[in-house]
Parts: sequence; C-alpha cells; structure tokens
Amino acid sequence: MKSDNMIRTQISLEEEEYKAAREHARTLGISLAEFVRRAVRDMLPSRSSGTWMQYAGLVQSGDPLSSQSIDDIVYGKKD
Repeated sequence: MKSDNMIRTQISLEEEEYKAAREHARTLGISLAEFVRRAVRDMLPSRSSGTWMQYAGLVQSGDPLSSQSIDDIVYGKKD
C-alpha cells in the first residue's frame, strides 16, 4: 500500500525485536518498513467500521456449530 503522503519517522527497537521483525518481514517477502506499517495498521481501530465492530468475536458459545443456530443463541430456542 504505497502512498504519496507518507511521513518518514524513526523508531527505536530492542536488538531482539529488530532481529525478529526483520526475519519475519523476510519470510513474508516484504521490507521491514512495510512490516512495521502493517503492524501499526493492525493495532489501529478501523476507520470504516463502527465502534460495535470492536466486540465482534468477543463472545464465544463454545459450540463450533453456533453460526448455524445463531437465532436460537440470540433469541432463545423456540418451545
């Protein structure tokens, strides 16, 4: 995701953080800069979704098939 209005910045990492990030970027086939941009982007709240999206996936029923019976989960089982 290349942009013409990028701002160059400098960060400090511990040596182990730097080595791990550089290695992970290499395995992904991207630059260290792109790796850091993606990491920052992943930590920021989404601009396009509403605040309710922060709760998506937060509650788990324990039932791996719950998506098939969502109405029963949300509204309760019919008698």
